Amino acid sequence: MGYPDKCLFHENKTYPEKSWLKFLILRVIFEKPTYGYDIIQKIEEISYGRHKIKSGTMYTTLRRMEKEKLLTSTWKKSKSGPDQREYSATKQGKNYLKNYLEMIIERKKMIDVMATFYYKHFGES
Repeated sequence: MGYPDKCLFHENKTYPEKSWLKFLILRVIFEKPTYGYDIIQKIEEISYGRHKIKSGTMYTTLRRMEKEKLLTSTWKKSKSGPDQREYSATKQGKNYLKNYLEMIIERKKMIDVMATFYYKHFGES
Protein backbone atom coordinates (compact mmCIF):
# COMPACT_ATOMS: atom_id res chain seq x y z
CA MET A 1 0.00 0.00 0.00
CA GLY A 2 1.46 3.37 -0.95
CA TYR A 3 1.64 6.33 1.41
CA PRO A 4 0.81 9.92 0.51
CA ASP A 5 3.87 12.08 -0.09
CA LYS A 6 2.85 14.34 2.75
CA CYS A 7 0.89 13.88 5.93
CA LEU A 8 -2.81 14.44 5.27
CA PHE A 9 -3.66 15.45 8.81
CA HIS A 10 -1.59 18.59 9.17
CA GLU A 11 -2.60 21.91 7.72
CA ASN A 12 0.76 22.83 6.22
CA LYS A 13 1.44 19.21 5.23
CA THR A 14 4.96 18.92 6.69
CA TYR A 15 4.80 19.99 10.34
CA PRO A 16 3.26 17.82 13.02
CA GLU A 17 0.90 19.39 15.52
CA LYS A 18 2.54 20.66 18.71
CA SER A 19 1.62 17.74 20.97
CA TRP A 20 2.71 15.24 18.31
CA LEU A 21 6.02 17.08 17.86
CA LYS A 22 6.61 17.00 21.62
CA PHE A 23 5.86 13.28 21.58
CA LEU A 24 8.31 12.68 18.72
CA ILE A 25 11.04 14.68 20.46
CA LEU A 26 10.57 12.75 23.70
CA ARG A 27 10.52 9.49 21.76
CA VAL A 28 13.91 10.33 20.23
CA ILE A 29 15.65 11.56 23.39
CA PHE A 30 14.19 8.83 25.61
CA GLU A 31 16.53 6.28 24.04
CA LYS A 32 19.57 8.52 23.98
CA PRO A 33 20.07 12.14 25.04
CA THR A 34 21.07 14.08 21.94
CA TYR A 35 21.29 17.44 20.16
CA GLY A 36 18.65 19.48 18.34
CA TYR A 37 19.97 18.80 14.84
CA ASP A 38 20.16 15.07 15.55
CA ILE A 39 16.57 15.15 16.83
CA ILE A 40 15.47 16.77 13.55
CA GLN A 41 17.18 14.05 11.52
CA LYS A 42 15.84 11.21 13.66
CA ILE A 43 12.25 12.54 13.49
CA GLU A 44 12.48 12.69 9.72
CA GLU A 45 13.81 9.12 9.71
CA ILE A 46 11.16 7.62 12.03
CA SER A 47 8.36 9.47 10.22
CA TYR A 48 9.55 8.11 6.86
CA GLY A 49 10.28 11.63 5.68
CA ARG A 50 6.81 12.98 6.45
CA HIS A 51 7.95 15.41 9.14
CA LYS A 52 10.70 17.78 8.07
CA ILE A 53 11.20 20.13 11.00
CA LYS A 54 12.91 23.47 10.48
CA SER A 55 15.63 24.23 13.00
CA GLY A 56 13.85 27.37 14.25
CA THR A 57 10.72 25.35 15.00
CA MET A 58 12.75 22.64 16.71
CA TYR A 59 14.69 24.96 19.00
CA THR A 60 11.59 26.99 19.90
CA THR A 61 9.81 23.75 20.80
CA LEU A 62 12.78 22.48 22.80
CA ARG A 63 12.90 25.73 24.83
CA ARG A 64 9.15 25.50 25.45
CA MET A 65 9.49 21.88 26.56
CA GLU A 66 12.24 22.88 29.00
CA LYS A 67 9.91 25.49 30.51
CA GLU A 68 7.24 22.78 30.80
CA LYS A 69 9.84 20.60 32.57
CA LEU A 70 9.49 17.81 29.99
CA LEU A 71 13.22 17.88 29.27
CA THR A 72 16.48 19.36 30.44
CA SER A 73 19.58 20.40 28.56
CA THR A 74 23.28 20.72 29.27
CA TRP A 75 26.07 22.24 27.21
CA LYS A 76 28.62 19.76 25.89
CA LYS A 77 32.08 20.81 24.75
CA SER A 78 32.94 19.98 21.16
CA LYS A 79 36.48 19.38 19.94
CA SER A 80 35.64 20.03 16.29
CA GLY A 81 33.08 22.84 16.40
CA PRO A 82 30.91 24.98 18.64
CA ASP A 83 29.60 23.63 21.93
CA GLN A 84 26.26 21.86 21.65
CA ARG A 85 23.23 21.64 23.90
CA GLU A 86 22.29 18.04 24.69
CA TYR A 87 18.67 17.28 25.59
CA SER A 88 17.40 14.63 28.01
CA ALA A 89 13.91 13.62 29.11
CA THR A 90 12.89 14.43 32.68
CA LYS A 91 10.69 12.17 34.81
CA GLN A 92 7.75 14.37 33.78
CA GLY A 93 8.77 14.03 30.13
CA LYS A 94 8.98 10.25 30.44
CA ASN A 95 5.46 10.22 31.92
CA TYR A 96 4.22 12.38 29.02
CA LEU A 97 5.78 9.90 26.58
CA LYS A 98 4.28 6.90 28.40
CA ASN A 99 0.80 8.48 28.47
CA TYR A 100 0.99 9.42 24.79
CA LEU A 101 2.03 5.89 23.87
CA GLU A 102 -0.87 4.47 25.89
CA MET A 103 -3.23 6.78 23.99
CA ILE A 104 -1.76 5.61 20.66
CA ILE A 105 -2.21 1.96 21.62
CA GLU A 106 -5.83 2.62 22.57
CA ARG A 107 -6.48 4.51 19.32
CA LYS A 108 -4.85 1.74 17.31
CA LYS A 109 -7.86 -0.44 18.12
CA MET A 110 -10.12 2.13 16.47
CA ILE A 111 -7.76 2.51 13.54
CA ASP A 112 -7.79 -1.26 13.00
CA VAL A 113 -11.60 -1.12 12.77
CA MET A 114 -11.34 1.75 10.26
CA ALA A 115 -8.79 -0.19 8.20
CA THR A 116 -11.16 -3.17 8.06
CA PHE A 117 -13.91 -0.82 6.91
CA TYR A 118 -11.59 0.61 4.24
CA TYR A 119 -10.64 -2.80 2.83
CA LYS A 120 -14.25 -3.96 2.86
CA HIS A 121 -15.60 -0.91 1.02
CA PHE A 122 -12.68 0.32 -1.09
CA GLY A 123 -10.53 -2.78 -1.50
CA GLU A 124 -6.79 -2.92 -1.54
CA SER A 125 -5.01 -0.59 -3.89
